[in-house]
Amino acid sequence: MNAKFKTAAFSLCALFVLSSSSFALKPERHYPAIPSDYGIIYRDASFVTADSIRLKGWFFPAQDTSGIANSIIGRMMPVPEELKPKARAYATLDESKRPTIIICDGDAGNMTDLIFYAYHFFTRGYNVLLFDWRGFGESADWPTEQDRLCYAEYIRDYDAAVDFVKRQPEVDTARIGVMGFSTGAYLSFAIAIKRNDIAAYVGRALLTSFDDMLPILKKISPDRNFLAPENYPAELLPVNAAKRLTIPVFLIVGEKDNRTPPWMSEKIADELQGPKELWIVPDAEHGGVNGPEFITYPEFFDRAAAFYDRYLKGKKE
Repeated sequence: MNAKFKTAAFSLCALFVLSSSSFALKPERHYPAIPSDYGIIYRDASFVTADSIRLKGWFFPAQDTSGIANSIIGRMMPVPEELKPKARAYATLDESKRPTIIICDGDAGNMTDLIFYAYHFFTRGYNVLLFDWRGFGESADWPTEQDRLCYAEYIRDYDAAVDFVKRQPEVDTARIGVMGFSTGAYLSFAIAIKRNDIAAYVGRALLTSFDDMLPILKKISPDRNFLAPENYPAELLPVNAAKRLTIPVFLIVGEKDNRTPPWMSEKIADELQGPKELWIVPDAEHGGVNGPEFITYPEFFDRAAAFYDRYLKGKKE
């Protein structure tokens, strides 16, 4: 890791809730920063789920780095007024339809925490959608139990996000990838199994099942009463679904991850039927300053982008 970035990342990493998972749900309603604070081109997205819940998202067209305050992306949140670039009008690089990556929330924070992740893809020729689960950010209210690992309704949220992306004129609908961390990893896995329009999957810290996960969390935090989601479709859990997933899969897990330990990713990788890669990151933990994306920066994003390049950029609508 570049020493200059490492110092900055370590001092601000606590702000990235994605990388410091709370074990269970801890949504944040306020956006500490928005993409225009960094000079990023984007537009607000709004879409409605099958059960009439309105969700908020940000859609980023593929763009180059000119006009972006590149030195503070992922390092400063909130952004002081004197450092904010001038807001830029929405524009695309050209008229071509491009591959698109959907990056979902984890179990805490909101999509502000994902701007840094999106940056590493929309500056490499991809459109990116970020969105908030119900009850997160500016998405519609949803009662949330903080010891609940997630809600099965988040799968409906993900469905609505994919449907939204497919309606956008900038998107090549045959080249949609998904990406998630921890909670977002198994929900991304579920949506890839459930639908036939996801072309590639990247998951970091993927669990096998709630039955495997709950005893681990209880041992780490014995005073809490963690709860699996009610009515979560068992057929969509990675341990039950892996044999049915044939799209390319890239699994990433920290060698010292004590919540979703490497054996979980190894077990799922063994079952997968399509192209697959497994990266157990030496010395990396589940999240926080010792998560894989910080321990190996920028290799983490280089490898994820290279994976998408192989399986999305080479595929045409």
